[in-house]
Amino acid sequence: MNGAESQPPKFSLDPSSGAPEGADSPDQLAGVILPPGLEKIRPPEPPRGAPPVSPEPPSRKYAYRSPWVRRVFRLLDGAGAKFLARKRKRPETIRRVIVFRPDHLGDVLFSFPALEALRGALPEARIDVLVGPGSRQLFPGDPKDFHGIEILEFSAPWLQRPKRVRFGMGGVLGLARMLRRRARALGGPYDLAIDLRGDFQHILAARLAGVRYLVGRGHTGLGFLLDAEESETGGRHQVENNLALLESAGFGPLATGNLRLEISDEELEEGRALLEENGISGSKIVIGLHPGAGQATKRWGIDKYSELIKRIIADLPAQVVLLGGPEDRPVADDLIIALKGTRTAGRVVDLCGNLSGLRAFMGVVRHCNLFIGNDSGPGHIAAALGVPLICVFSGTNDPAEWGPRGPSVVIIRKRIDCEGCGLTVCDHHSCMVDLDAGHVYQAVRRCV
Repeated sequence: MNGAESQPPKFSLDPSSGAPEGADSPDQLAGVILPPGLEKIRPPEPPRGAPPVSPEPPSRKYAYRSPWVRRVFRLLDGAGAKFLARKRKRPETIRRVIVFRPDHLGDVLFSFPALEALRGALPEARIDVLVGPGSRQLFPGDPKDFHGIEILEFSAPWLQRPKRVRFGMGGVLGLARMLRRRARALGGPYDLAIDLRGDFQHILAARLAGVRYLVGRGHTGLGFLLDAEESETGGRHQVENNLALLESAGFGPLATGNLRLEISDEELEEGRALLEENGISGSKIVIGLHPGAGQATKRWGIDKYSELIKRIIADLPAQVVLLGGPEDRPVADDLIIALKGTRTAGRVVDLCGNLSGLRAFMGVVRHCNLFIGNDSGPGHIAAALGVPLICVFSGTNDPAEWGPRGPSVVIIRKRIDCEGCGLTVCDHHSCMVDLDAGHVYQAVRRCV
């Protein structure tokens, strides 16, 4: 099995220019899939200095779609700023730190450079990171293998999919109790809390837990309780926005670090053995494929993926491995049904939902020569592992802000007027419906 040691793709994305090394013409640029209508996505390069912390709160653009919810929080923040706000100075000595990131896989991965930078700035501090149960396995089991940072788990009800709780005040109180217990175990309250997510629930829980200095974003409300606030900059990647938040807390200026995931030799060997058990060998190109996504608007059509797989196994010496978690099983079943009548024996292997966990998934993906998927956590993981990635990106978000980061990433999307909508349900979904399987297949041919 030699997937992990395979040759790199025929082009790789230059992080400074967005152009692949050795490209001879615009048609060869990474992310350019012709015909017209599909445009290159360049990595964002806006400057990010260390902004001074202003005594005045920034002008907030609230993250809510409902006008009345925006109005309520604007009034609440206005009254709080006038009557309740009390800005604190950052402690001279910071011994205990809590970082909030209890959300989804890609968001947690985007925090890795900021966490590394924070450890560099506070080499002696006790640093805790609060993540959701689904993201815990992104981190090694031993804190020593991740900058000595301890991982705390908390299932935030307001971040569950599908969303069952809108504001989750009971969860806020539960989080505050958890933080107070942890503070007692550490010998005192947290000196610094950094909310990378930007949720008013985290702000309130931190204040109820007695955090001494609180840094975050106020775009969901309660910004008047923050001691330092940094607004997100549109068009700037979340990795950069996270680092900017640290700078607003007085750290920096910070250089953008590499977003990378590491797995152990044992996990790598387990992934190799699992693939061999299922008939995958290094004699063919191994292509991992994840057809699912957390939101329906981010999923490319089953008919598109089935056509792509048919072309791959007809034209290339490749084996396709279907991957995903138990939640992706219905999508994988639909894809298998769509492939009926095609000779897939020995060429398409279904491992969706059959892996023991996220670390096992990472061990398998590391042996792939190429990974194909939607804008979802598994694609972000593949990119962070250094596996060449083709990401089929919907118009829901801006890939310059939310796209996967890695040494060999190609993002394909259909440009439409309503892109950046942020919708979870769409009645036409033309950004994906109009994205032809032939365009993605062109990218596959360039990568293998």
